Order: sequence, then structure tokens, then C-alpha cells
Amino acid sequence: MSSDTADDGQKVAINVEGVGGGPALSKVDSSTQLPDRRIRTRGHGIRPPYNPDRLASFLEFNETHATAVRKKSRYEVGFGFDIVPASGLDAEEADDQQRAVAEDFWRGSDSKWLTAPQQKAEPVSPEEVKELARQDHHSIGWECLEVLTNAEGVPVGLAHVPANTVRVRKPQAQFDQPRHPEDGRFVDGEVAEHASRGYVQVRDGRRRYFGQFGDRYRGREPTIQGGEGDPTVTYTNDPDDDREPLFVDPESGDVAVGDAGQLDNGPANELIFIRNPSPIEQDYGVPDWVSAIRTMSADEAAKDYNRDFFDNDTIPRFVIKVIGGELSEESRRDLKQMLDGLREESHRALILEVEKFLDSEIDEEVDIELEPLGQGISEEMDFREFRKKNEHEIAKVHEVPPILIGVTETSNRSNSEAQVQDFARNVIAPEQHKFAQRLYATIHQTALGVDDWTIEYELRGADQPEQDAKLAEQRVRSMRLAGVGLVNEAREELGLEPFPEDDPRSDMTLAEFEAEVGDDGGGETEAARALDEPPEDHKIGEREWSAVEADLATKDAIETAQFDSSNLDEGLYDYDEQELYLSFKREEGQNSLYAYVDVPATEWSGLTSASSHGSYHYDSIRLEFPYIEITNFHDRLPEGPAPAADEVPDDVPSDI
Repeated sequence: MSSDTADDGQKVAINVEGVGGGPALSKVDSSTQLPDRRIRTRGHGIRPPYNPDRLASFLEFNETHATAVRKKSRYEVGFGFDIVPASGLDAEEADDQQRAVAEDFWRGSDSKWLTAPQQKAEPVSPEEVKELARQDHHSIGWECLEVLTNAEGVPVGLAHVPANTVRVRKPQAQFDQPRHPEDGRFVDGEVAEHASRGYVQVRDGRRRYFGQFGDRYRGREPTIQGGEGDPTVTYTNDPDDDREPLFVDPESGDVAVGDAGQLDNGPANELIFIRNPSPIEQDYGVPDWVSAIRTMSADEAAKDYNRDFFDNDTIPRFVIKVIGGELSEESRRDLKQMLDGLREESHRALILEVEKFLDSEIDEEVDIELEPLGQGISEEMDFREFRKKNEHEIAKVHEVPPILIGVTETSNRSNSEAQVQDFARNVIAPEQHKFAQRLYATIHQTALGVDDWTIEYELRGADQPEQDAKLAEQRVRSMRLAGVGLVNEAREELGLEPFPEDDPRSDMTLAEFEAEVGDDGGGETEAARALDEPPEDHKIGEREWSAVEADLATKDAIETAQFDSSNLDEGLYDYDEQELYLSFKREEGQNSLYAYVDVPATEWSGLTSASSHGSYHYDSIRLEFPYIEITNFHDRLPEGPAPAADEVPDDVPSDI
């Protein structure tokens, strides 16, 4: 045996001579599972598992579904993003030139972002483009981002392509021999295995073809040239990749290998195609809410019922019974149609006319009764409950908390905050990470040659001050290394009060500020010291120093320590209350004093024995414990008696 056939029609060489001591088997980089034999329409790609236009239409008639899709998309990408070091790197290790390339793509003056093919001159942000794409992801099951490039093939922006108009192309195979996607002829030669590569957009009877992202960069290696101020990306042959670039004709769908000049209409743009994975579908994605399609249809039927009910003056269905006469033939037919459910206006009153009296005497008494045929108001209340149940079912499949879709009767402040936090951490954060990683692997690594920097989306509602503070610190460090940003911008990022406008430091860059203040020999500048204050979000109150001092004077178990640090001056630990008082050095005025609460004695031990007191405070205390700000502090901390040996907690080292 010398060859086998993979699922895409490609011949894969397999060397079996190595079995038993010879050369090893050659590697196969494609799956050998059975291919899907789904019907393919010539020139229109593979048929999706669900009609995407029908899926998109659910946004129009179900408000709960539309709100949930919009909320998820906005929470994922709508609040902005930062360019941060890739996993395993910090800002000081990451390449600054690569960061400049990433910044130029996402926020450069020449970046281009489109939400429509014939977009007017109004500016569009990356968030708008990606938010539309994510709405497609959650409503249809896949999303499409068209990569816009300059003449050299370097990406300069993204455009949203409506996912419901895009189909995946695959070879029109018969007996595993590829056919051309347009005219169905058998395709031989070099392009046979790529005959239907990419995607086709079908709109108003017209077709437009796109390449698969990364094909034009096959066998090519991006190289960054120039300085940080004006970096450029060029492409050279990759000696470790013997593949050739692939290009698709936007009008005919023809594929060229190695040279786009072979195409009559030039090369098409490429699509980043991201699907919502499903075990029942390989080529497309499936939205998470498909299990609720029947619920949405039932909810629509309930709304139609209510509309019909009110259109007919809210009168319950009832019949007029006439005793002592006979129904006319027309009345009999009308009654039968209503009972069979054939009347178009089933909520209107049914009037049954009397044709003749049973007896000949004209003055014989005739009884007329009105009898409801429905439940009336109680039936309407049942439908209200039915719709409320449907609303919760739809929100459940989207994993969106009720408070975010406007349902407030089952929510209070406490459980609403908990629901939003869970939504942000367990639903939004994973989607943000996956989407950011896809853009990092495609745009950054494949097309721009940026391995050291990725993007990170802002996560709203998670209420995680420690992570937020660390991210803010990371962003400030990145600003400093990149030589951008003002001191006040950094302070605002970290939740600190900016310097007043008349303060000369307010207009300084971080580099200028550090140069003017200088290094005090301890490895930290005044700028760093100012940023080491505990964040405002952790503050739980204030106390006057006079009251604190009087209280500490009565304590029997306190201990103080002086610190050899450019930031920390001294500290005091109250063993009884488990409060840690830390005094921070300030060049102007008195020291700042904060009391961290509920601090274990082990943290005091770790702080006093650490080789760097400032670093230990920053890493282990600053973001871990709430604090009380001590105002009007003008004295040194008191030196109280250390606790007796039998009063020291068991988990504290004996040298305290």
C-alpha cells in the first residue's frame, strides 16, 4: 500500500516500509474520518443544517431572544479591549516593535472598519464590527469577518459579512473526484484538491467568493521592519513551509496556486469563519438556543392569540342559545365551522338565527341563553403565565440572567448582582477568551507576525477587584514601556485621584515624571510609591487618628515594626482585632495610614520577615483585604507590648 485518500480528496503518502525496524511512518496532518455526504448545490456551497434566514428571523418576532443575543454580544466585545502581553510574557519581556504593529492594526489612523459593503463616510469602531459578528454567532451559529488588506496583503481592518448570506464551499465530489463548483466539470491537475476552497456569499441571486483566511500566507513568513514609530510588515518565503499560497477569484470562484495573476478578476478577500461548535454539525455552527425553537414558536402563537383576543373587543367566545325555535341553515353551518376551529374570528360572538317556531302559535314564549364557549379572563391569565414561562425558558438556553432582559419580578439587588457575576465569569469570560485567541492566532500571528501581544476584552459585571487592579497595573506598565500615556491617565487607570490641572505633573508623561522624580536607590520611584496605595474600591470607611490612637493605647497585644523600604515606613499589628496598620511614606506632608481588617497573623509574620516589604505588601496584602483610611495622622505609631507567648496563634512562627 502506497497511498490513502483523506476526506478532502487529497492523496496522502503513507510509507509502511518502516514497520519492523525501517523508517518511521510519515505524519498525516489531516483527519481520516469519513466525510459528510450532505447535498451540495452547485455554486451555492453546502446546505446548512438549519435555514439561516429562518434563524435570523427569530430576532424580529421574539423580544426575549433578541435582547439576550444583543446583551451577550455587547458584554463579550462591546466594552472595549486592551493589547496585552501573550500568555507567559510580561510587558517588559514582550517585543515593543510587535506591540506597535498590533496597535497600528487595531487603532491606527489608516485602520478600516466596515459594517456594510457600501458604507458611508461615518467612522466605525472595531467594537461595532465585532459586535455584529457576535450577534450572528449567537443567533445563527457562525460569524464571518472579512479581512481588509492593503496592496501588499497586510491586514488593515475588518468588515462584517452577514453570516446568513455565507455558505461553506466543498468540492462537488463524485467517486472522490473533485468538480468545479460552478459548471460541475471534473477538475484535474494541481488545483484539483482546492477546487472549491473558501466561501461563497449568496445575496439577491448574485454570488461573491471569498478565500479561507491564511491561504494567501501559506509558505510565507511575516517580517516586521522599521522602528517602533513606523513599523511595516513584509512577507518572505518560509524555509520550513513548502506550501504555496492559494487565491480565489471573487467572481468565478476559480482557485489559483502560487500566483494570483492567474485569476481573471484578481484575488478575493479572505474570511475569518468562526462557528459555534456542535457535535451534530461539522461545516457550520449551531446556535445554543435551537432547543428552544418550539418554545419561541409557542410564544409567538400566544402573542397571536392575545392579539386576536383584543382585536375582537376582548369579548370571550360565547353562543346564543334559542329554545323554542329552529336554527336556520346558515346558523347551523356557522356553528359547525366554529366548533371545528374554522372560523377566522373565533373570538367574536356567534349569533344563531331562528328560522321558525316549533308550534304555530306566534306568541309562544321563546328562551334565549348566552353560554361562554371559552374560559374568558381566566383563559387569558393562563396565557400570561404561559408566556412568562416561555420567557424564562428562552433566557435559560441563552444563560442570560433575568435582570439583563428586563425581568425584575423575581430579582432583588442581592441575587441580581450574583446572577450577573456568574453570567460574566462563566458565560462571557470563556467566550471572550476563545474569540480573542482566534483573532490572535489569525490576525496577529499568521498575518502580522505578532507573537508577543494579544488582545483582552473588558469584562463587565464580574466584580473582581483583584483581577481588575492587576490588569490596570499591567496596562500602566505597558503604557510606560511603550513611551505613551500621561501621569494622570495612569493614575485614573489605577483608581487614584489625578493631579490638579495647575500641577505641572498633570501634563507629564510617565517617562518625564520618573526622570524628574528620579530613583531613590531602592529600585522604586515616587511614581511607583504613589501607585502602591490600596485601591479606592477596597475602602470600607474612615476613622480619625485621635480615636484610633486612644484605642490602641488600651491594647495588650500589639506589635510594631520599622520597614527598610522606599514605600512602607512602619507597621502595627493588633492581634486581638486582626487589624494591620501600615504607614506609607510621602515626600510632601504626613505619611498616609491605612488599617487593613481581618488580616491573619501569618500575613503580619510574612510581611515582617520578607526580603522586600513593599513587594510583599503589593503581592499579598494590597488587593486581598479591605481597609479603613485613618485621617489626620500626625504621629508615629505607638510601640505597644508584644503578646505573651501563650497568646500568639499557633500558626505564627515562634520568632515573633
